[in-house]
Amino acid sequence: MSDQVGDPPAASDSEQPASGPISAAGTGQTETNGAAGAAEAAAGAAEAEEGTEGAAKGGETAEAAAAGAAAEAAAAAISERVQATVTSGALLSYETQMLLELLAEDGLLVSARGLGLERLVTALVRVHCDPGQLVLVMGTGRPEEEYIVERLAADGVSPLPRTVTADTSVSERRQVYLQGGVLFVTSRILVVDLLTERCPADLVTGLVVYRAHAVVESAQEAFILRLYRQKNKTGFIKAFSSSPLSFTSGFCQVQRVMRNLFVRNLYLWPRFHLQVNQTLKECAPEVVEIRLKMTPLMMSIQTALLDLINITCKEFRRLNPSLDWDSLTAETVLSRSFHKVTRHRLDPVWNQLSARTRQLASDLRTLRSLLLALPQLDSCSFYQLVAAQQTAERALNSGWAILDAAETVFVDARRRVFGDVQPQAKRAVRAEGKRPQPKVLTPEEPPRWPALSEVLSEIRAEVAAAAAADESQDLPPLWPDKVLIVASDMAACRRIREFLTLGSEAALWRRFQLTLASRYDDDAFIPSAAVTTAPTTAQEKAPNKDGDQQTLTQMGNADPKTSAGGGTADDDELLVSLPDSPLLLLLPTKDANDPFQLQRSLHLYRPRYVVLYDLDVAVIRSIEVHQAATPERQLRVYTLLFSGTSEEQAYLTALRTEKQAFEYLISEKASMVVPEEREGRDDTNADLERGAAQPEPAAASSRRGGAAPPPPAEPPRVIVDMREFRSELPSLLHRRGLEIVPATIEVGDYIVTPELCVERKSVSDLIGSLMSGRLYGQALAMSRHYRRPLLLIEFDQSKPFTLQGKYYLSSDMSSAQVVSRLQLLTLHFPRLRLMWCPSPYASAELLHQLKEGAGEPSLAEARSATADRTDTLAEDRVNPQVRDFVSKLPGVRQKTLYALLNKIDSLLDLLEMSEEALSEVLGSPTDASQLHQALHGKLSAPAPGDTSAAKRPATTTTAGRGRAARPRFWRGKKKS
Repeated sequence: MSDQVGDPPAASDSEQPASGPISAAGTGQTETNGAAGAAEAAAGAAEAEEGTEGAAKGGETAEAAAAGAAAEAAAAAISERVQATVTSGALLSYETQMLLELLAEDGLLVSARGLGLERLVTALVRVHCDPGQLVLVMGTGRPEEEYIVERLAADGVSPLPRTVTADTSVSERRQVYLQGGVLFVTSRILVVDLLTERCPADLVTGLVVYRAHAVVESAQEAFILRLYRQKNKTGFIKAFSSSPLSFTSGFCQVQRVMRNLFVRNLYLWPRFHLQVNQTLKECAPEVVEIRLKMTPLMMSIQTALLDLINITCKEFRRLNPSLDWDSLTAETVLSRSFHKVTRHRLDPVWNQLSARTRQLASDLRTLRSLLLALPQLDSCSFYQLVAAQQTAERALNSGWAILDAAETVFVDARRRVFGDVQPQAKRAVRAEGKRPQPKVLTPEEPPRWPALSEVLSEIRAEVAAAAAADESQDLPPLWPDKVLIVASDMAACRRIREFLTLGSEAALWRRFQLTLASRYDDDAFIPSAAVTTAPTTAQEKAPNKDGDQQTLTQMGNADPKTSAGGGTADDDELLVSLPDSPLLLLLPTKDANDPFQLQRSLHLYRPRYVVLYDLDVAVIRSIEVHQAATPERQLRVYTLLFSGTSEEQAYLTALRTEKQAFEYLISEKASMVVPEEREGRDDTNADLERGAAQPEPAAASSRRGGAAPPPPAEPPRVIVDMREFRSELPSLLHRRGLEIVPATIEVGDYIVTPELCVERKSVSDLIGSLMSGRLYGQALAMSRHYRRPLLLIEFDQSKPFTLQGKYYLSSDMSSAQVVSRLQLLTLHFPRLRLMWCPSPYASAELLHQLKEGAGEPSLAEARSATADRTDTLAEDRVNPQVRDFVSKLPGVRQKTLYALLNKIDSLLDLLEMSEEALSEVLGSPTDASQLHQALHGKLSAPAPGDTSAAKRPATTTTAGRGRAARPRFWRGKKKS
């Protein structure tokens, strides 16, 4: 329409020169009329154009208004959910402040262990549970996901978050993303979906990163965040971590993590934070500290173990002065992070350490385990650990086993079990030929057991007094009293259960039967009289007057106003019922399957009393948070702690190291310089640039006739196998500017060019592939489909760059075997190249250099290349020399090799086969023709007119040689 409207003024302009100046001078009225008509036409065209532009602008304005209204509605919905979350009382005051700070501006939040970080993440997920939004949560495991969904379901939140796993098909994932809501996605799945644009990055509302301390530059999470921020400049990024110690190792570790997260703000919430301290003090639980003392024998063992640790530390520092590890003391050995610090310092130089130094590092771990087990285990279980170290091999290899302090440990540990009696093993009894009189066994009782018995007696008396007072006033109990006994692990819970149900002496006798009785004769020791008359089961010792007991699940679903009755507890190891006593719940804190078991138990069962059998910082803080969240029910906490022992020192060391970590982070935050473009919401962030800086496009040149510059070239492309996204190399390649194309391919791991195929191997994978023969098939497939096969051997960047020694090899394998097999591999495949890289960064740099100036690989060809699968059952029955000869004949492929060998018994049988028979076996007339021509064709060019040379070779030699002289293919008898 605009062209039609513009035609009249163009025609008018073209007619004016035809009239010339004469018309203008002689007929002024005519010019006036013509000018007036042109003006009217121009005005009409302008009005029409204005109307068209106005209509377009009106449509754009309407769309913008609709988008703005939708954004305002979404913001209003979020504000309502935030207000509902804050006013519901589900969060404490400091948790509310954490949530508001994160909602106001993106950042990294670091909190102390046990302050309820999972509660904060649950509240943030609750705010964004809306189909109109798409929020992705990564870094969580199955326990965290189940706990968050469980808490949201209990609060009636809908829709609930969903989980995208490998069970979700590829076709369903896009629909899941488009449906919106909160999704828990693994990093490996999410990075592939972002690269294939299966996940619409521009529609993602934001990302929530759990365990943010693990987001290093080469991690999958950093790759995902970079892809997300390149395609989405408006979405939010919220990161959480409860490990402040992880940010203290390395140079500017917290700044590097924030750089990888694309956040500018750092929120620190230690336990000594003013708001946290005030909130937890307003309704603190009643704490009863019970200080225990070790027995003289335990103190002697502890002193001897500390002496051994100090001696080992001094020897380690003396042999390795270059490590500059002056902080290696007994206190450092007792810290929680000892194993992590040891690996961080020793792994890069492990191949440079002597055998003596490696043994000292192993001795420190052994002594640390014994020292920490001393206050936790009973006398029989501890002596079992000590006796395992009292061997001739340990005495020869470890220097501490022959010291006087070690003898003190061995002797005193035995005395705790047998007293002054010297036990004799079975072999000694058989040699003497006579059996001594059985001795009464009275092992030393752990000091925690009588203390626990006294605590339960006090609780029992208090509960009975409260029940009598309620009966006198005719008031039913609002909630049945329960006692939660928190131990370190499930083994400790079992020992406590045995003590509570069987008694001290019977429990120790049972421990002896399970741990040490097999070393002595059956009648060498007998239990005391108290054990023989003690009941063996909880039902015999504590019959329930009200009937069977209830299981934990049934008790959780029961009415709180009713007492615990009904059901049985025989099959539940975490439930103990004693006469005239509240129900006892045993809870292990170090449960890998459910790290939130304590939070669930506190919320579900509402115990009145908590007994901390083993002290842990996170457990104490979780109880404080629960008490502050439920002030209507006062908790009483009993702590059992050995004073002046290594256990107390380890607890105090954990508190001090965490405080020092937060003080370091506070000082780093005060001096931190964060650029404005850190969040990557514009194009000025250098971290979002890929590869070398590209030259800016040139303007239109007059030498090209004003033509526009050519379009920019597409970025180079690399096809990556799906299984390779577990490694760091795809992320580093993408950062260098290479386009990553994820695909499921059978041959190779990286298709760099149409001719270059790369198979990546770690050192352990290389050794396993060489020993199993799998690498031979992989090299064969690469050599068959690509002209330039390449084997990339990648070392761990945190470990030494070496293939020698026993660091990577098993005891039944030597490095010479690996090297010889690697040499044979290069001889069999001359075109195979080996590339050794000390780290993924070096691998990315080398692949990027190989890619420069090369062509782009084809995805269809990469998928069509299939690895030939051999008959592994036939490999053992075939003569390998003849098999290799036949495999090199033209037309014989790896997948048809064994089909051909199954049809023949010797080379003569192969020569006697016709071309039609070969075509039937090989499945290809072309391959059959090539093989038949190679076997029966002439070696020299035939003379003109001579046709005799083309005839089939005579069979007289066959009869002369006979069947018995034929070289056989099979080692065994021929199958019918």
